[in-house]
Amino acid sequence: MAEEAAQQAPLTINSQYVKDHSFENPHAPGIYGKMREESPQLNINVEVTPTHLQGSLYEVALRLEASAKIGEISAFQIDLHYAAVVTLAESLEEAVREQMLMIEVPRFLFPFARAILADDTRDGGFPPLIMNPIDFHQMYVSRKMAAAGGQAGTQGDAQGDSQGDTQGGGTEAAAPAEGDGGDAGAEENTAANGQA
Repeated sequence: MAEEAAQQAPLTINSQYVKDHSFENPHAPGIYGKMREESPQLNINVEVTPTHLQGSLYEVALRLEASAKIGEISAFQIDLHYAAVVTLAESLEEAVREQMLMIEVPRFLFPFARAILADDTRDGGFPPLIMNPIDFHQMYVSRKMAAAGGQAGTQGDAQGDSQGDTQGGGTEAAAPAEGDGGDAGAEENTAANGQA
């Protein structure tokens, strides 16, 4: 009975895991004194990359990159790939399947990845980095609009691994490749106030 219910579910999370993870604190301990004098400039980059494994099985990797600088001095750098293997119902239409992979799965993964970044910065001697929620639906819509614009005549602007470069958390991304390895990206550049 439970197996039948699982088979009918549009989305099943089979497993989730840290795929790649690094934290660098290259200028400790001197950077701590500088942070008392000046707030760092914080940059956050977000990417979603789905990969078709076989049949209705997919891996979705959520990549979070965060870095903080004071002037030209790096405070910290974090690169995290947090992933899940998911099963999608075979009855799903292609458009719905894409939205599941690019919106729903990253939305599920984000709180776990966010907690890892907060722990990294806290354990590295900085105030915990508490990321604001990410609107993965808006990222998806922006990516689709960028892809449509690229097809209309600016193909050079819509390549498979485009990064948005904005102030205050806006997003810009390009359409993913069909099937394997498509991704969407967004980047935030913000001044940290009281937080690393």
